[in-house]
Amino acid sequence: MSGGDNLRRVAILGGSGFTGAELYRLLSRHSHFEVDFVSSESKAGLPVDKYYIGSIHKKKPSSLKFSKIASLEGHYDAIFSCLPTGALPKIIGQVATHTDYIFNVSGDYRISDPDLLQQHYPETLNNPFEEGWHYFIPEFSSINRSVKVVNLPGCMAVATLYTLYPLVAHQLIEDRVITDAKTGSSGGGKSTTEHHAERANNFRAFKVHGHRHKPEVEHALNYHLDRTVDLQFSVYSLDLPRGIMATSYSLLKEGVTAVDVKKAFYSTYSSKPFLHYFNSGNVSPMIKTVVGTNVAEVGAYVDGRNCVSIATIDNLIKGAAGQALQAANLYFDFPEETALLFDREGAWP
Repeated sequence: MSGGDNLRRVAILGGSGFTGAELYRLLSRHSHFEVDFVSSESKAGLPVDKYYIGSIHKKKPSSLKFSKIASLEGHYDAIFSCLPTGALPKIIGQVATHTDYIFNVSGDYRISDPDLLQQHYPETLNNPFEEGWHYFIPEFSSINRSVKVVNLPGCMAVATLYTLYPLVAHQLIEDRVITDAKTGSSGGGKSTTEHHAERANNFRAFKVHGHRHKPEVEHALNYHLDRTVDLQFSVYSLDLPRGIMATSYSLLKEGVTAVDVKKAFYSTYSSKPFLHYFNSGNVSPMIKTVVGTNVAEVGAYVDGRNCVSIATIDNLIKGAAGQALQAANLYFDFPEETALLFDREGAWP
């Protein structure tokens, strides 16, 4: 990328994974950010654009090469961390000295309860960071400039939150909620142990109980709304490379109507540029129409007191890299949609 006086200098940590590659692609389109550093311990020294499949058609590839994190030096306006969960806390002190903000896509700083951290994110607990962190969802969170780490939500967690936030915010449902989240294979990263032969032409439960996004959803609702739910959260594996569909089943409180639900979703999402709420029962969210975009499709459907709310996202964009860039746009006072308004990569149908 070419330099310029008006560009903000940024780095990507963990650049050889799926999310790092997607983030590099999105940042390459950005008019205000310039990627000057991309880390990969295993690919150090290799040209970035020759490694990324998405860059092979570039007429003028960048001269940027992968580097080891130990060679990070100088100051960056922002560092995007796409490291595996558990890696950033071990080096957070070193990384933090080089930047104003760390936009973290991994799970390390998503919850604060010590017992839950010990269970799901022990490295966060074992490596205290005194400069603080902030759990940030662009559609719901306020900007906190006093902290160093801006931690983005998990992909299945944020899709689930899109299905529940209006219902909980407007106190429309009983506490008990059941959510099933179905995810494509790229959500497991390049190091996933789930072989293609197990996943292809198949549909199965991946984790019925105990997934770490359950306490994250509960924490996020409490953090933003001072309310929470009693959540049963189960995850299923899809035979797709990308995409998430989260479906939440809730019971409306006595006297709550379908119109109340429609008003709650519309008032919550109508002004959000990347949330598309279907206010008609004749259409519903699907994965194919969000893959390749930073858009979340959301719908809610009522039968008596039974409410089914659905959200779909591209896990690598709206669930990870795109959401991180959306957050950075807000933190740096750029238009929220910068570098994120583009046509889908695929074609319909």
